[in-house]
Amino acid sequence: MEETAAWLERQGLTALPYHAGLPPEQRQQHQTRFLREDGVVIVATIAFGMGIDKPDVRFVAHLNLPKSIEAYYQETGRAGRDGLPADAWMAYGLQDVITLRQMQQDSSAADQQKRIEQQKLDAMLGLCEIISCRRQALHYFGDRLDAPCGNCDNCLTPPETWEATVAAQRHCRASTAPSSASA
Repeated sequence: MEETAAWLERQGLTALPYHAGLPPEQRQQHQTRFLREDGVVIVATIAFGMGIDKPDVRFVAHLNLPKSIEAYYQETGRAGRDGLPADAWMAYGLQDVITLRQMQQDSSAADQQKRIEQQKLDAMLGLCEIISCRRQALHYFGDRLDAPCGNCDNCLTPPETWEATVAAQRHCRASTAPSSASA
């Protein structure tokens, strides 16, 4: 977190780290500055937002994949509580998925709980990979949106897609065709 905060500082932002490894006085000082000053960026673990009552958060970024849609929704819900526009942004990669799956596998939780956690991670990945309106996909919580929101990344800049059936069939045929070796 210190590295990310330092990088943001070099970009001209006021950025402060916040995590359990900081001395309590420093954590409190960073939290106070975030709550009282405009334009302060906090680079924190997900636990930072719990209990923070700052209605004018304009941006929440995830630099790792959340474990579930519930976690993502809770964390991004810190933005725009005042009713004004806010953005949520996430960057994740295959290593995040591998790490979370390994944590689930190594967990001492009961098998039933592990299956539930795997289903939640699968749903989170589904939300990340969807090519239609993300807000419509959040019917996961019982909310229904009849039309695309017009505001999520997929609505604003639809992802490029292509029909891959024929290409996949050709690839499968080519990879399963017997090879002819000459002697």
